[in-house]
Amino acid sequence: MSYPWDAQDLWRVEDPNTPGAIATSATGAVVVGEPVGVPHSREPVPEPADAFSAIEGVGAMGADGWHDRGFTGAGVRVAVLDVQWYGAEADPEQLGDVTTHDCWFTPSCDAPMDTNRARFGFEDGVHGVGCAEVVRGVAPDVELHLVRTNGMTTLENAFDWAIREDIDVLSLSIAYFNTSYYDGTGPVNQLVERLRAADVLLVVAGGNYARGHWEGAFTDGDGDGRMDFDGHNGLWMQLSGGGPYVSWDQFRACGLTDLDAVLYDANGDIVARGDAVQDAFGESCSPLERLGSVPEDGWYFLEVRDVRGSTVGLRVNVLATSGRIEGGDAHGSVADPGSAADALTVGAVRAQGYLQNDVESFSSQGPTADGRAKPDLVGPDGLTVAPYGAEGFFGTSAATPAVAGAVALVMSEDPSLGPYEAADRLRGWAWGDGASFESPDPAFGAGRVRLPAPETPSPCGHRPLVMPLLLFPWFGRRARRLQTPTA
Repeated sequence: MSYPWDAQDLWRVEDPNTPGAIATSATGAVVVGEPVGVPHSREPVPEPADAFSAIEGVGAMGADGWHDRGFTGAGVRVAVLDVQWYGAEADPEQLGDVTTHDCWFTPSCDAPMDTNRARFGFEDGVHGVGCAEVVRGVAPDVELHLVRTNGMTTLENAFDWAIREDIDVLSLSIAYFNTSYYDGTGPVNQLVERLRAADVLLVVAGGNYARGHWEGAFTDGDGDGRMDFDGHNGLWMQLSGGGPYVSWDQFRACGLTDLDAVLYDANGDIVARGDAVQDAFGESCSPLERLGSVPEDGWYFLEVRDVRGSTVGLRVNVLATSGRIEGGDAHGSVADPGSAADALTVGAVRAQGYLQNDVESFSSQGPTADGRAKPDLVGPDGLTVAPYGAEGFFGTSAATPAVAGAVALVMSEDPSLGPYEAADRLRGWAWGDGASFESPDPAFGAGRVRLPAPETPSPCGHRPLVMPLLLFPWFGRRARRLQTPTA
């Protein structure tokens, strides 16, 4: 059963006691239809960054050897947060002993997910179950939680729940495009800071947008009011589904400049407009235009127009999340919360031939808009999971839960470690092509996640490592409560 509304009908008010709210969190509420008389903004709605075994990832990362020695994630608490749990092939029951949580139905996330409850059309899909199967395949004995998060308000609820429940690792394979200039700031990334303070690690997909990204200064050399985009007054892009996001670097000072975006088909006919008013004195202001779905797959031409205000020094970012941009640039294509400083951000490498492969051509690359290195690591995709079939789960969406599972394995091998310390061990062990923690590659970060070959554990539950161990302090903050694993 689906709600009669879609994402464009949802607005966020920064008051959890707003009358008529259909969902709330500690700091805000979601209402249907644009409210009047109160400050408000679009409710940020995420998109998925697109068999139990996930066997290709287990082998690629060397996790099978750890399983053989009894290191399987036991005692570690992992939660998979996702927007899609309701596809025809999605059956959380097949994952064995799991607990589900609905952060839309109750702000506390105490209620389980129920397929008989109403949901939004964009929540139909198997993405969440696929991610959860990858975690289970890599770390089969973790305590696994499945969490419904369909917007920023429910993401806040989920993070608060994770902190209260002492969750170790969150796996998040979704992205947000309208909360910052992908520079680590903004409300979604601020939520990640709260996780860091509580020693809860967010492992997040960097995104699949390397082929659909353009970023640069606003220029209008011919004075026609249209952004030049390297002299063409626009960008050609090949789209399948949704139109692009156009944002500019005024999230901290919205209203100084008002831009509009127009999308044309190959015949020159307008198929979508983004003409929101950026007004600092109004009730809603966001330096972003989102163009709606395209009528069919094909080539489209994007124009960005100067409506009001200065464009001197202005920078513009275009993300075509459902396609590719002609003349685009992979660098800077990491979305939120992958741009957050305290998140462990993951790129993707094909599992078959993992140690020799380059990153996937679509895997988002850094640096962030403020010059920080992202992603932090890359993990395997092209994995076998029931909803997608044999070797059918691709993208940073698949690589992220694989890396989250690897963090859990490290924690189960050494119960003294917090999740950030375990993540630092993965960085130190990363298999790279000249990249390092100190000098990360914009596509690989510190390198491919690769667990060293374990030896039989000592009676204390520890073992000598075959590979060199380089530790880079990320300092976990709470005492571990895990049981020592047995061989």
